Amino acid sequence: MNFLRRYGKTLVSGVTVLGVVVAGLLWLAASFLADLATRIPPTARPALNPIRLGLVCQEVELQTDDGKKISAWWMPKGDPKAPPVVILHGLGASKAHMIDYILFAQHENHPVLAIDFRGHGKSDPSLTSIGYYESHDVMAGMKFVREQGAGDPVLWGTSMGAVAALLAAEKDGSVAGVIADAPFDTYRNTILHHAKLMYGLPEFPLIAMACPMIESRVDFSMAEVDCLRAARQIRAPMLVLAGEKDVRMEPAMVRTIYEQAAGPKEFWIIPEEGHENREFGREFREKISEFLKVTRKK
Repeated sequence: MNFLRRYGKTLVSGVTVLGVVVAGLLWLAASFLADLATRIPPTARPALNPIRLGLVCQEVELQTDDGKKISAWWMPKGDPKAPPVVILHGLGASKAHMIDYILFAQHENHPVLAIDFRGHGKSDPSLTSIGYYESHDVMAGMKFVREQGAGDPVLWGTSMGAVAALLAAEKDGSVAGVIADAPFDTYRNTILHHAKLMYGLPEFPLIAMACPMIESRVDFSMAEVDCLRAARQIRAPMLVLAGEKDVRMEPAMVRTIYEQAAGPKEFWIIPEEGHENREFGREFREKISEFLKVTRKK
């Protein structure tokens, strides 16, 4: 009997210790995932400046409403009837990665503002909220172009930049248009999708544990990053794009954002392309050019 008591206590103690160890390992794994979700991946920045391409370009510094300094390029040349285009890069990139976008918008005779999101390029350091705080950077850009007398802008964003564009357009209410290339629907859904796609992880238990950690680290609510809600509030013309072979922001998911858009809208799947990086083929150029014509002042 004494042996059974001692054995039972040892077994309970062992199970308790094992439970604590497992819980600790799960916490560490969830913390690692939260870190991945909020840290900006290092990316080599192209050493290319619009000035070297013959464009009239000013280096400017914007101030956000929450105190961040945002580095930007302002290219004021353009048709007075053409709204300025604010160009918005994806996670881990910078305005220097958007040279093709800058050149195209300038070729179409639009003034251009290209920004570095917080935590990227030459802007102030920051974790990423994949669109929430970045929308404040977009708002600072919109304020700047209006102060230059250029009028209400077209927001052209890719991936995280598309999400930030949609959230900013929802808040502002008077943009000239939005080009949203490869946005996700909601923050939570994209975390779940990428965890499964990249690591084969189900929602429970690690993702369920990581989500509150993410919110705590960046101090925001995931529910605020909702492109479906944003699209329902945007009355401006909207062009929603998806890469045919994009497994990160799949065309079917991107289409749900288009379906919610309240104003004039178009959805186009870019043939043979994956996530974010665009080849600027003829069809792509024509589609963007047609949309920009719609946004011009009469």
